[in-house]
Amino acid sequence: MFYAGCILAFIGACAPISTQDPVVPRITSAAQDDDTSRSIVFQAEQTVLRAQSSEPLLKASLLLDAAILFAQAGDIANSRETVDLIDPVNLSDSFFIEYSLLGLELDIASYKHDDAQRWLIQPRFNNIRPSLGINFSRRILSLESDLNYSMGDLETSISNLIQLGELFSDRKLLGQSSINLIHDKIWHRLNELPFQTLQRYKPEDRNTVAGWYALAAAVRDQQGDAHAQKSHFEIWQQRWSNHPGARKPPSALSARVSGQPPKDIALLLPLQDEYEIPSDTLLNGFMSGYYQKLAQDSAVPNITIFDTSGSSLTDVYSSAVNSGAQLVIGPMRQSQVEELLSLGSLAVPTMTLNRVDKNIENPPQNLIQFGLSALDEIEQIADRAWLEGRTNVLLIAPDSGWGQRAREYFVDNWNARGGVVTDAISYPSTVNDFTKLLKAPLEIDLSESRGVEMRRFINSSLSYTARRRNDIDLVVVLGYSEKIRQIKPSLDFLYAGDIPVYASSHIYNGTQQIELNRDLSGIQFGAMNWTLEGHMPRPLTPDQRLPTSYRQLYALGYDAFLLHGILGQMDNPDAIPVFGSTGLLTLTNGVIKRHEKWAVFQNGRAVPAHP
Repeated sequence: MFYAGCILAFIGACAPISTQDPVVPRITSAAQDDDTSRSIVFQAEQTVLRAQSSEPLLKASLLLDAAILFAQAGDIANSRETVDLIDPVNLSDSFFIEYSLLGLELDIASYKHDDAQRWLIQPRFNNIRPSLGINFSRRILSLESDLNYSMGDLETSISNLIQLGELFSDRKLLGQSSINLIHDKIWHRLNELPFQTLQRYKPEDRNTVAGWYALAAAVRDQQGDAHAQKSHFEIWQQRWSNHPGARKPPSALSARVSGQPPKDIALLLPLQDEYEIPSDTLLNGFMSGYYQKLAQDSAVPNITIFDTSGSSLTDVYSSAVNSGAQLVIGPMRQSQVEELLSLGSLAVPTMTLNRVDKNIENPPQNLIQFGLSALDEIEQIADRAWLEGRTNVLLIAPDSGWGQRAREYFVDNWNARGGVVTDAISYPSTVNDFTKLLKAPLEIDLSESRGVEMRRFINSSLSYTARRRNDIDLVVVLGYSEKIRQIKPSLDFLYAGDIPVYASSHIYNGTQQIELNRDLSGIQFGAMNWTLEGHMPRPLTPDQRLPTSYRQLYALGYDAFLLHGILGQMDNPDAIPVFGSTGLLTLTNGVIKRHEKWAVFQNGRAVPAHP
């Protein structure tokens, strides 16, 4: 027992701070070099061997030691197998808590949410919990917060963090550092909440949670204007002077705002021929953001529009810079973005309105790519599917340009993870009967052929029902709602109605068409923030008559204006994602990426879904 206690004490003391939870050490997140990992695994294996010949009490403790060592070395599989060998009846109360928290960590790391929750509701665990010391209480709250966050319960996760912060003293240096880190996590998670959720509390509510939400709502309302956000924070700080967030502000709010937003912006758009309507739509979205700021009595830049239709992009760009533009936004056509990328350097900061979906080794300085790349959504779909344990995926995509790029990207991404794409179907815009197209990938045709053969050779009156192949555990459907309303019923008809279906944001145009969308019920999809009720401070109102792709361009224009004044802050270490209309926006290596919320069709209505 003394040996076991020493091992646990050693691990608890030296377990490194995890990037996932920088406040409380997490055994499963420990990063080790190869030599150290091999050494720790060897110790774990030796401990398991010793446990095999030990009496029950010592055996249980030694197996727990080994499981923790495996986890610390990053060997989650062996750690889990070792935990399964432990008989918790033979553990003391303190070791039982260690055992339970390790099991909880392993399930969180493996995204096994249901299993993770079971550790927290064990009768013995809850009987012991009230008597635990502060260090155990901190670990439990930290893990509960991460579990709730992983399950999509942001509000409970934030509440856990607030309670965790109260367990540290700001009179000690270590406590101050921990509180700062906790407040940064609170702020990041508040930033993911819809605006209507941030407004949940009444002005007269003065508890700690209400204060955090009031601050987040005030700052969100001024998103895109760092100076206005700073001013609103200072006003809040005076009103809530005793609030933990006022005494120890999140890093993103306490940092000094540097620089001024550009006063003159050049907007580069193709305004003629087939690009006229898309450009007008994007421009309307951009100007809606402009007039919203104007209505808030905020300073707005001078906007000059340059037509890129009939001239070389280099000439248009030079004209924009020579006119005094401090920021160039555009171009919108992908071919012109590629032309821009070929330039050696750019005179002023430039944000494109489209993206080149390939790695650029030496992009020009001052260039930021922004656009509605479907690849961001495909990667998010693949991440979600993989974390949910999906393996065999049927992919259905349009044969359009973006559809083919998305199809190829998903196949490469999924194969690289070790998954299997059972088939990748491309459908033309002219197809109306998807049952014929989907019979082969579902192997319905083979099943029907077997039925014919059985009737021929066994009994002509034999009743036979065709069956689909049973190894597909996910269908990914790409395309607009007009086509997917035909695809989903076809899947149901072909005995595949029980397979989960994921889709991209193209499926939803932001308008609740309940009767029309009943055929989409059950489909989960990435949704742009503007399409979900109450997510934005003010709703976006693109023309209802526009097709989905154009309505999304309107949102892109809105976000382009939103970002114009804060591009310089987006790559700061303390920067939090921008809650844009097209998604949570982050800047990495000169590319703005979008992370969308998840939604699901329920009885024809699009509603938020857990991640």
